[in-house]
Amino acid sequence: MNSAIEAWREQVLAFDRDMEEIRGAGQEHGRKRPVFASEPLDPYRTGDQALNALYEVVGNGAEVLDVGGGAGRFALSLATRAKHVTVVDPSAESLDLLRSRIEEFGFGNVAAVHERWEDAEVPRADVTFCSLVLHHVLEAVPFVRKLEECARDRVAVLEMVETPGSLAVPFYERVYGMSPTPLPGVPKLMNLLWAMDIFPDVTMLSPEIPVLDADRNSALEKLRRMLAVEEDSEADERLRAASDELLEETDEGLTVQGVKMWRQAIITWKPTHNGSRSETPSH
Repeated sequence: MNSAIEAWREQVLAFDRDMEEIRGAGQEHGRKRPVFASEPLDPYRTGDQALNALYEVVGNGAEVLDVGGGAGRFALSLATRAKHVTVVDPSAESLDLLRSRIEEFGFGNVAAVHERWEDAEVPRADVTFCSLVLHHVLEAVPFVRKLEECARDRVAVLEMVETPGSLAVPFYERVYGMSPTPLPGVPKLMNLLWAMDIFPDVTMLSPEIPVLDADRNSALEKLRRMLAVEEDSEADERLRAASDELLEETDEGLTVQGVKMWRQAIITWKPTHNGSRSETPSH
């Protein structure tokens, strides 16, 4: 196997092993990875630089597949311009929230598919897109190939130079005595794509202060979910002490001492598949 592909797998496996050790026997929340629905965002917002960069990729009237799109952070905004957006996500909780937002805002051109991307059977779209998803995927090669197969015109991936879990690292160390191996970010993703003979365009976005939440109570609740900490437990006492020490106020909201600026990239390429393939890819 190509060394870049194997390095990707080993890093994701190392993260999984570390999370199993951190959560450990007797932990009530034994998930390998923290998963929770994204916070509500205004579909018509104008100050989101990642969204504005995506608008350059997704033209008016395009059909979009948003893979791992969850509760619609980008899907609903894209739907204000696209002909149709289909969100494919394995989280029932996130898709329930997406459906409620579809109803709230009156979108008639957004659909939800409750499946893992690897198992989903969906028609092709002009653009396939995934945001902050790939760094969790162990078998990234078939995942990416399916993104290509389902895209008529372009594949778009939003990823971070350092994965979002960097905000939680200092808290893992104080609550559990260790932090997980970081998940792969843009550098490893580029190596993976090159190993697949994919040579994409990369647009780096301006660095941003990583914000955990607007106030301390909300930030603490988010940290509990990220670290699978039960409220009023011994672990929660350590988490509270760590939050008192590490949380810092900024004009944008609460950040964490010592955490680097967030740097995101939009990675895009045109698929090279044979255009004679059937409209719904086989698996």
